[in-house]
Amino acid sequence: MLTEIIDKSYELFAKYHLKGQLEICTECCMTPEAAAKLASLPVRQIPKDLLAEYNDGAKPDKTTVEEVKHFLPRYFDLVGQFQFPTHSAELSFSRLIPFDKSEWTKEELELLNQFPREYFKHCLSIYPIPSFNDKVDSVLIMLWKAGFDISGLLTIWENEKTNQSALHFRDLYFHGFDQYNQTKLFSAFGDKKLAEILRNWLENEAVKKTFTGIIEQLIIGDNNLTDSDINELNLLYDIIQTKKNGL
Repeated sequence: MLTEIIDKSYELFAKYHLKGQLEICTECCMTPEAAAKLASLPVRQIPKDLLAEYNDGAKPDKTTVEEVKHFLPRYFDLVGQFQFPTHSAELSFSRLIPFDKSEWTKEELELLNQFPREYFKHCLSIYPIPSFNDKVDSVLIMLWKAGFDISGLLTIWENEKTNQSALHFRDLYFHGFDQYNQTKLFSAFGDKKLAEILRNWLENEAVKKTFTGIIEQLIIGDNNLTDSDINELNLLYDIIQTKKNGL
């Protein structure tokens, strides 16, 4: 389904062409030659590093929507492959913000709703995330900063009752928050509101009940887990059970 959505995005946004110079600093962030190359390439053929140079460079507060839509399918494509076009995964969709719903058609908005849902399902089906040092908190922050519906994604997560999903749950619980301040996300790109949403979700009784059984099966099953994984899962299981029993 994710592949179909990405393919559809190439078709849907193909009508948006670049006009004039790209909205990127070409004095110190990107050479005029690199900007010209980026503008001339077919969108499907844009290399990750070239798009990252454009994405991470100095830009106006709001990129023209035609320019955003022109490149958006390539963003979807690269992110879908965990080839994040930026120095930090959390910033992959920085060009989408600020978002003005009135600038998008109904069909485009529907696609913008479908992509994060199918992409997040894809993330939950894989463990670990095949990107250096990125965990599920990076993905959630990336989607949050792009303005996507996090509550809907958490509902999807709760219904993905798989070993991979439970391991991501473990990662968020133990590694997604600051070690000394559990109301603050570990990533510097995470904000207070998202931290509150994720912490409340982790502590929700229905959510904990959903993952307790999966975690138990991971512990007692033959899942080729490391000793560190087993130790953390045992600890998480005990924490959940203790809080459940009000101890």
